[in-house]
Amino acid sequence: MIGNIINTVSTRITLAVLSIILLLLNSNVLGTEGLGTIGIIVLEITIYLLISNVICGGSLIYYSSRKKVNELMIAAYLWILLSAGAYYLIISLVPVLSSDYLNSIVLLGFLQSIITANLSLLAGQQRFKVFNLVALSQAIIQISSLCICFFLLDERSIESFIQSTLIAYSFAVVFSFIRLIPTIETRIKLPTLALFKELIHYGFYLQIANVTQLMNYRLNYFLLDYFSGRASVGQFMAGVQLSEGLLLPSKSIGTVQYAKISSQKSKTEATRLTVTLLKVTLLLTIPITVLLILLPEVVYTTLLSSDFNRTPEVIAVMGIGIIALAGEIILSRYFSGTGQQKVNAVSSTVGLAVTVIAGFTLIPIYGLLGAAACASLSYLSIFIFLLFKIIRGTSLKLSDFILKKQDVVYFKRVLRKVRKS
Repeated sequence: MIGNIINTVSTRITLAVLSIILLLLNSNVLGTEGLGTIGIIVLEITIYLLISNVICGGSLIYYSSRKKVNELMIAAYLWILLSAGAYYLIISLVPVLSSDYLNSIVLLGFLQSIITANLSLLAGQQRFKVFNLVALSQAIIQISSLCICFFLLDERSIESFIQSTLIAYSFAVVFSFIRLIPTIETRIKLPTLALFKELIHYGFYLQIANVTQLMNYRLNYFLLDYFSGRASVGQFMAGVQLSEGLLLPSKSIGTVQYAKISSQKSKTEATRLTVTLLKVTLLLTIPITVLLILLPEVVYTTLLSSDFNRTPEVIAVMGIGIIALAGEIILSRYFSGTGQQKVNAVSSTVGLAVTVIAGFTLIPIYGLLGAAACASLSYLSIFIFLLFKIIRGTSLKLSDFILKKQDVVYFKRVLRKVRKS
């Protein structure tokens, strides 16, 4: 277990670094408006994936140890084709989602859906090293292809980003499929209607939470684009990506926490572990958040280009929200690990309600900083809700969340046990 955790955590850190490199490339070459357009393209691909992942995500992971790989793969691929048609339907019904890059978005969404399906099958087979290798290779190829387009071919446009992404996705599709071949039977068996029903039933409830979470995190992009223009989206996207890099400690700790709690029979022990990890997470996140806020503007304009002079303001306004989001990750892992998924779904809905109210109130008036404030308020509302739920469902008091010496001792003891497991 610990080997998979370490490999996944190290991969996540590497991917975060590569994501920042990609951000720097796009921001310096394409500017705020170009980065804003990329943000909208990526967001619309994500909306596409919300449909395909009803089957291609958690359902495949869950059933990969219970069903034949052939049946699951064919079912997923058929669903991906249906998803493409459904996406076009959504675009026709929701004009605000229309895009000049619709064909590219659908193609990239199609390829990413196949990648997700293949990776889900690999994860379900506990082949995490291959899973992580595919993700890393995809990121490295995208950056390499983009550098060739920008600096060797001197093609500095949104199309270059799309082409580099297309190359990376195509490679990931082929590579992930090749790694699945040894587990595929030569005899083709078409999936039954009953299998489709099982996959959709399981994945539907997972996607409800994901849809709410996505709208909660990214609705600001559309509102900002509508009220303040594409350049503001670029400024906001840069601030969001840099701020979310501060979540590495909470995501890494959350991985260990979830693995521990899922196998933990004692709810008291799971609660104690969560409270301790929450304190440790906040202790790590608060200083680096303050450091990022205090960095002078010249650091951001030097790295991202002079167009991003307002990015420090975005990060400053989002600071309290990012700290709350780091804590929310730990609390949500507690509810997931103890089988209380409904609590997380409700918390996402609370956050979405705050996003809608604050977004339509603040963004038309304050623009970029209104979007940052809206995100902060949403993250903070989710954290407060989850904190209230864990206190109400246990014997905890607010004073229990103050860091004590025994918390550090307990945390070290848990880490030693995890290493031995």
